[in-house]
Amino acid sequence: MKASLDRSWCASSMTSASARLVLLLMLAWMTLTGCGGCRPATPAERAAREQKEREVRARQEAERRAEEKKNQPFHFGQLTPLLSENLVAAESGQPLSFVKPGHWTATVQPMRSNLADFEGRLTIAAVDDRRTPLVLPHTPYRMVSSRPVVLAKGQTKRIESEMLVPGDAQKLQVLSELAGASTRRLEQTSLHAWSKTPSHQYFMLVLAREPTRYSFLKVTDAVSWPYEDDDGKGPPHYRVVLADGNRPLPLPASVLTWTSVAYVVWDEVNLQRVSPAQQTALVDWMHWGGRLIINGPDSLDDLRGSFLGEYLPVDPGERIEVTAEMTADFSLHWSQRQYGKTHAAIALAKPWSGIALKPREGARPLPAAEGLFYERRVGLGSIVASAVQLTERELVNWPGFDGFLHGGLLRRPARQFSAEQDGAWGLQTAWAGAPQRTRDAYFTTPVRWFARDAFTQAGARQQAVEPPGPSDPYGWSPAPIARTLSVVDRPGGLGDWSEFGPVSKAARAALAKAAGVRVPAATFVVACLAVYLFVLAPLNWMVFHALGRVEWAWISAPIIAVLGAVAVVRLAQLDIGFVRSQTEIALLELQGDYPRGHLSRYTAIYSSLSSSYDLEFEGDSAVATPFPVLDADDPRRAASDLAPSTVAFERYDKTRLRGVQVASASTQMIHSEQMAALAGPVRLFAAENTPNLLQLQNKSGHDLADAVVVHRRVGSDGKDVLRGCWLGRVRQNTSALLSWSPLAMPKAGLPYAAERAQAAKLDYRPRLDVDPLLQLALRFTGADDPLHGLQEEYRLVARIDEVLPGAVASPAASQQAGATVVLAHLRRGDAAFPELDLNSPSDVADDRSRNAYDEELDDVPSP
Repeated sequence: MKASLDRSWCASSMTSASARLVLLLMLAWMTLTGCGGCRPATPAERAAREQKEREVRARQEAERRAEEKKNQPFHFGQLTPLLSENLVAAESGQPLSFVKPGHWTATVQPMRSNLADFEGRLTIAAVDDRRTPLVLPHTPYRMVSSRPVVLAKGQTKRIESEMLVPGDAQKLQVLSELAGASTRRLEQTSLHAWSKTPSHQYFMLVLAREPTRYSFLKVTDAVSWPYEDDDGKGPPHYRVVLADGNRPLPLPASVLTWTSVAYVVWDEVNLQRVSPAQQTALVDWMHWGGRLIINGPDSLDDLRGSFLGEYLPVDPGERIEVTAEMTADFSLHWSQRQYGKTHAAIALAKPWSGIALKPREGARPLPAAEGLFYERRVGLGSIVASAVQLTERELVNWPGFDGFLHGGLLRRPARQFSAEQDGAWGLQTAWAGAPQRTRDAYFTTPVRWFARDAFTQAGARQQAVEPPGPSDPYGWSPAPIARTLSVVDRPGGLGDWSEFGPVSKAARAALAKAAGVRVPAATFVVACLAVYLFVLAPLNWMVFHALGRVEWAWISAPIIAVLGAVAVVRLAQLDIGFVRSQTEIALLELQGDYPRGHLSRYTAIYSSLSSSYDLEFEGDSAVATPFPVLDADDPRRAASDLAPSTVAFERYDKTRLRGVQVASASTQMIHSEQMAALAGPVRLFAAENTPNLLQLQNKSGHDLADAVVVHRRVGSDGKDVLRGCWLGRVRQNTSALLSWSPLAMPKAGLPYAAERAQAAKLDYRPRLDVDPLLQLALRFTGADDPLHGLQEEYRLVARIDEVLPGAVASPAASQQAGATVVLAHLRRGDAAFPELDLNSPSDVADDRSRNAYDEELDDVPSP
C-alpha cells in the first residue's frame, strides 16, 4: 500500500511539474510574441489602427448626417451663378462662384423637399452683413428677385432664377430664402459668398461631349493673357467653363443674362439638352455680337437641320484625310510674326481625320485656311466652323496655335509681348499700338448692346496721383511719395446695366421734359365754358319750353352744372386729387434681317397721391429696375430722408416688377429691357429690276416716321464718308427705293431738319422730343472700338410715335404718351481680319535678344 502511495505521489508530483513547465513555456512564448498587443505597437501599426478608427468615425458621422437630412424638411444646395456652375478651383476642387458685377445673371440652386410635396416661392438678393438687401445706387429702393417653387417629395430639382448683381458692392454675398406659398412662413435660408470678375474678364463656354479635351484653353496665352508686374500675375481675360454636352447645360434662358459671355465653343452637343428658350437666347446673342466656334467633324451633321442650320457657314461633305500638304499654307501664315521669328510648321505624324466643307453664300475662309476654317456673319456676330478636330494634339501643340486661336478663332487684334516694362521683369502682354488698353473690355468681348455700351469707356488702368506739396515752408518734412490709383471706367465692362451711360442720360433728359400732368390749353378751357353756358341757358330753356314746363329749367340747372363739371374733368383727363400720368421713351435696336429686337424702355410715372405700382411684361426675357430720376452728377441730388422701400422682380405666370412706391406729387422712373418679337424684319435688299438700287422693306408691323437711311464707310484718310436718304414715313408692309446724297452731320441738331419740321406739322398727334436719342443713333463708333468700330454699315434711324406693346403698369394712368426710336443695323460690311501678332513670348524669353526687338517695336504705329 505504501508503494502504491509512493507511486501515486510520484505521479502527482510529475503531473504538477509538467503543468508548471507548460505554464512557464506559455509565459515565455507570450513574452516573445507580445500577446497580440501585450508589446508596444510599431508606428506603422498605430497609424494604420488610427486611420481605420477615423474611417469608421467618418462613416458613422456621414450616416448620422444622412439620417438627419432625411428628417429635415428641406435640403438646400449651393446657390451659384449658372455660368459658373462648372467652375472649380484647380487645387482644392471646390466650386467657384464668379459673376460679373453690374450684369443680370441667371442663378441655379438644387433643392429637395424630404417630408412632403411643397409649393412656395424662392427669394434671392444681394445683402449686407445684416442680411438686408442692398440699396440700388442713386434710388430709394432695395431690390429682391422672386419666383415660384414646386417640389415633389424626395426629388432634387434645379431651381433657376435671375438677379441683378450690384456693381458697386465691395463684398458680394447673396441670401436665398424659401417660403411657403400659402403660409408665407420662412422654411429655409442660406447665405452664399460670390466673387466678382474684373471689368475686362468674360466667360468662354465650352459645350462638348468630352469637355476635358478643351482644358488646354485655360493655359493658352490668348486666354490667360500673361502679365506680370509688381502686383504679381494679372487676371486672365476669360473664365473657361467646361460643360458636358450630355448634361443640363449652363445656358441662361434669356439673352439679357448672356451679357458676360464672349465666346461659345460647340462640340457634339446633345441637342435635346438645349431647350427652346436656350436656343432662342443663343441666336439672339450671336446677332448682338457673340461668336460661336463649331468643331465641324463631330457637329455639323447634327446642326444642319437644327435651330442653327440656317446660320451655318458651310455644309458638311464626306469624310476626308487632311494631309501636311493641305495645311502647308495655313501653317506658314499663322507661324509668322510681324517682327518676331517664324515658328516651325505643323508636324503631322499621320493625316488628320476631317470632313470636306462646302461654303455657303456669305461664308469666307479664315486667312490662309481655305478648306479648313470658314466663318459667316450673323447680325453683328459670327459662326466659325472647322474641317478638323479643334483638339487635334498636333494642332494644339504646334507653336503657332496660340496665334491662330487669338487672331483667327477669337478674331482679336494683334498683340505685343515684352519682358520688361516699368521696371517689372516677367512676361507681359499688350495690344499692339494700344498698350494702355491692356485691360479694356472693348478688346475682350465682341458683344455690343447699343443702349448699354454706345460711346462709353470700359477700361481699367493705373493712373498716377500727384503727391501733395510739402507741409512746411522750409521743406524740412520728407518729400511725399508718389503713388498710383487703379481707375475702372465701368466695374462690369461692356454689357453693364448702365443707368448713367449716354443713352440712359439722353432718355432721362427727354423724360424729365415730357413727364408729368399736361394742363389743358386756354382754348380748350374757353371751348368747354362756351359749351357749358350754351347747354345751361339757351338749350335748357328751349327743351323745357317745348315741353311746356319752363319752371323745370330751374330744377335741371344744378344737375347740368354737375354733369358739365364731370365732362370737363373727363375731357381734360384731370381727376383732381387722383392724377396719374405715364410717359415712355424707348430705343429699339434691330440687327440685319432678324425679326427680334432689343427694346430698352424708360418709363416715368407721375402720381398726385402716394401709390404703389406694378409693371407687367410679356415674355420671359424682360428685366427691370427702378431708374434714377437725376443724373449721378446732378447738384440737386440729395439723400432721401425716407427709408428705402423694397421692390421685387418676379418670374411667375408673367414677369413683373412689383411694389414701386411713388410718393405724392412726384415722378418715379423705371428702366426695363426685353427682346421684342416683331411681325417681320426691316430689311435692305437689291431692287428686282434695277440691282444697282437698294430697297428698304418694312415688315415690322409698325409705321416708321422720320425714317432716314445712312451709309457709312471709312475713307483712305481714316475719316467717315457719309451719304443719306430721307424717306420720311414708311408704313408697315411697304417698300421704298433709296436715293442717295452726300450727308454732313451737323454739330448741333439733326440732319434733314427742314424735312423733320414739315413732317411734324403734318402729324396730327403731339410728338415727344426724342432728338437727343436720335442724335446718338445717327453717330458711328470709330477706332475706339477695335472689333466693330471701322466697319462699313447701312443704318436706318426712325421713330414710332407710340408706346410699343409688351409692358403694362397698374394702376393704369389716365394720361399716357410715348415714343420709340428705331435703330436698325441693316447691313454691315465684312470686317478686316486682325493682323498677325508683332512677336511671340519665345522672342522675348532670352534676355540677350530683348534689346534688338525693343528697337524694332518702338516704331510700331497705332492701329
